[in-house]
Amino acid sequence: MAGLVFLAFFATILFWLLWAPLRIEIDSGRGRFAIEWKYICAVEWLPEMALDRLQIKVFFIRRSVALSGRSRKKKPADIPEKQDQKPKRRKPVSMRTMWRLARNLLRTFEVKRLQVLWDSDDFIWNAYAYPLARMINGWSKANIQINFTGQRELALLVENRLGRILWAVLYTFTTKR
Repeated sequence: MAGLVFLAFFATILFWLLWAPLRIEIDSGRGRFAIEWKYICAVEWLPEMALDRLQIKVFFIRRSVALSGRSRKKKPADIPEKQDQKPKRRKPVSMRTMWRLARNLLRTFEVKRLQVLWDSDDFIWNAYAYPLARMINGWSKANIQINFTGQRELALLVENRLGRILWAVLYTFTTKR
């Protein structure tokens, strides 16, 4: 019975890790720049505090870290002598398979939000870009706005899941096309 409970607990944790969304968020209007594995861990850049300040969150623990802190120099360790061993040659992956892998991985990403507020500081260029932005807004989920007030902002939210990434990798290497 305890083994069944442990197995159910392990399956639940594994399912949660595969299902929890991975997010990349860039929002220059709010000043939020973050990479997050939802409910598990997150790294957020805090430019309003300092340009080298990161906030790291793992489960319920938050820690603010400065990247320009002093680092300790490690003493070089004694390098052991290398023995002459023939390395095992791995079968090279073809370029076609690598292209398929890249295509399948890119298809797993979802752009949840893309909003661009743009001003080129030139009225003529803005006037040329305005119909193009309207056309792009009609074709896609993107929200591109051309303004004449000098406001420039970008809001991008990209989401993926570990399960979709693993599925794309397995699909690429198990099917032949």
